[in-house]
Amino acid sequence: MLKQQLSHYLALAREGKDVLVTNHKRIIARLLSESGGDGRLPLRQPTKDISFLKDIGGCGVVEDPSEGIIKERNV
Repeated sequence: MLKQQLSHYLALAREGKDVLVTNHKRIIARLLSESGGDGRLPLRQPTKDISFLKDIGGCGVVEDPSEGIIKERNV
């Protein structure tokens, strides 16, 4: 039921109502409204340098990814 009516339950939470999600009559999750702030998640600093992506096999990165982004933006 939650999957089919997710928008409805998110709207209830947005209105400040707690929504309990149950499975076999046991509470497994709770949707709460966000209080205060602008509702955006805080930005987190990266934990690794972007050059780390070069070490990942199979992604086809042949240069420093940040250099490729800079090249694209300068076009």
